[in-house]
Amino acid sequence: MAPTFSSAIADARNYMDWIVGTLRPYFGRDVLEVGIGHGSYYEYLGKLGSYHGVDIDPNNVATSRVRYPGGSFELADICSEAFRSRFPPGSVDTVVCCNVIEHIEDDNRAVANMANALAPGGHLLILVPALNQLYGDLDRLAGHYRRYDKGLMLKACAGVPIEVLDLRYFNSIGGLAWWINSFVRHQSLDDSGVNAQIRIFDKYVLPVSRFVDPLTRNFFGQSLICVARKS
Repeated sequence: MAPTFSSAIADARNYMDWIVGTLRPYFGRDVLEVGIGHGSYYEYLGKLGSYHGVDIDPNNVATSRVRYPGGSFELADICSEAFRSRFPPGSVDTVVCCNVIEHIEDDNRAVANMANALAPGGHLLILVPALNQLYGDLDRLAGHYRRYDKGLMLKACAGVPIEVLDLRYFNSIGGLAWWINSFVRHQSLDDSGVNAQIRIFDKYVLPVSRFVDPLTRNFFGQSLICVARKS
């Protein structure tokens, strides 16, 4: 399976701190992370209490097991009945899903299956790439079906027994950089140029984006965050 993220993102600590800090008020103690990717979010989520991480890519699962032998990482397809059986209603009080459902054609089914695992009152926390106007080679290489605006996210949540509590755009400066990249030809997500951009952003540019974000969260960002509560 081809990689769907750049290797430098696994070490982008300031970026991960920002995301986790934004979602922290909604964390419970029984957490399911859907789409573990590079696995580094375990360093945050694994401290909360009970943790399970799932991914459809065997390489991601194997790598995470080696990096974090104390973690629980499993192979799973969140659109499958096997996933619903493995995590029946009430299994967890928090589902965290970062940069996953844009890879799934039937994103409504994915959202429904994740919500199914929650106990009543539990939180579903989703982060996805924002705004189709920013779609470019990097999205194509990552296997993205789409980027999301608020309407598309609400459509993905339609008919699912959840209440959307917050829907906001995230990381406006990153969004500008992604837009510029949409005009550049890229052959790989993991080339030196892309990884260098990630490192520069994480070290130098992120504080500016974090400062500006309260002004832009209603209309623009690299990502879209959805916070929902199980009915």
